[in-house]
Amino acid sequence: MRPALFACVSLVVVAACSDPESEIMPAEVSWMEWPAEVLAAEPFTVRLVGYGAFCREVLRFDPGITSDNSAVTFEPFFLVSRRTLPCPLDRRVPLSGSLTPPIIAPFFDTRAQVGGLTPQTPRTYEIRGAADASLREVSAPALPVRLFGEVVVRSDSVDRSRTNAGGVVYAYRDSTGCVSIYAPVVQGEYVLENPPADTATFWSAFIRGYIHKVAAPVCGESLVFHLVSRN
Repeated sequence: MRPALFACVSLVVVAACSDPESEIMPAEVSWMEWPAEVLAAEPFTVRLVGYGAFCREVLRFDPGITSDNSAVTFEPFFLVSRRTLPCPLDRRVPLSGSLTPPIIAPFFDTRAQVGGLTPQTPRTYEIRGAADASLREVSAPALPVRLFGEVVVRSDSVDRSRTNAGGVVYAYRDSTGCVSIYAPVVQGEYVLENPPADTATFWSAFIRGYIHKVAAPVCGESLVFHLVSRN
């Protein structure tokens, strides 16, 4: 079952439906990190990063977690006041004789705990998240859901050396050929262990992969990102 963005079925949404002063605002996920493997029935934590509520007073944030026998899905949303606040994104500031909007948007960077998954045998679950930048400012009941990666659930032991991750990134190649990626609003960057064969200096894409430590540093870094797919 998807989060109650269509009907008043949770306490938060019931409050929004009954309170004329508040409403639900879907939130877009731009980046996620989570353990590559977890033990059956063991709760695990997922890092969620995305864009915040624009020009609205936030009353509550909910990660919107649901799970079934094939996937764990995040459809986060804000409970916001219907009152419109002064909006920095609407302001224009002089720059070299022209009017230019600021580029910093409100965002969230939080951890959400997923209840233990209990498959009968070891298996893989998809990790999905609501992600569609084109609808970020639209009052829609829900955003389209996208596959960010997978998590393996085992019953005996797990390999905790990898952290799976996925989302929208910007990448750049320096003069030595090293490629680094960074996700919008996420502090820091990762060196790509296996950069694409193309030689583009800058590119942007939705990627999936994992973060891990390597024995021999790559471009001077021991904690790197291994690219699995790029779209």
